[in-house]
Amino acid sequence: MAFFDKINDFAKTATEKTNNAIETTKLSAKIESEQRTLNDIIRKIGEHYVAKIDSGEVLDEEVMAIYEGVIESRNKIAEMRAEIEALKTPKPVSEPAEQEQKFCPYCGKQLDVSAKFCLNCGKQQP
Repeated sequence: MAFFDKINDFAKTATEKTNNAIETTKLSAKIESEQRTLNDIIRKIGEHYVAKIDSGEVLDEEVMAIYEGVIESRNKIAEMRAEIEALKTPKPVSEPAEQEQKFCPYCGKQLDVSAKFCLNCGKQQP
């Protein structure tokens, strides 16, 4: 009988450990959910005070020092948005520079600057 008692004790211990693991997982999930709720509340408090400062209210020195980081981040975001807009804005196509005029020294006909032969008289161009 001692053998079966040991197996029974082992089964009870395993079941208890499994149940504890399940409960631990459930509680961890609840903690994470509650932490998200807490973070959301803290974010709302921060947004509330940032709105006050944005409207011109001056708070204590420590908060105002932290707010400098808000200003710095806003400026960086504005610069990056300007860069994005610059990348999106098509660059104007420059007009081709007026080409020099070239004339055939044999017949006087106007030629393309890159012409190797005159289309009028057929002479090779210098």
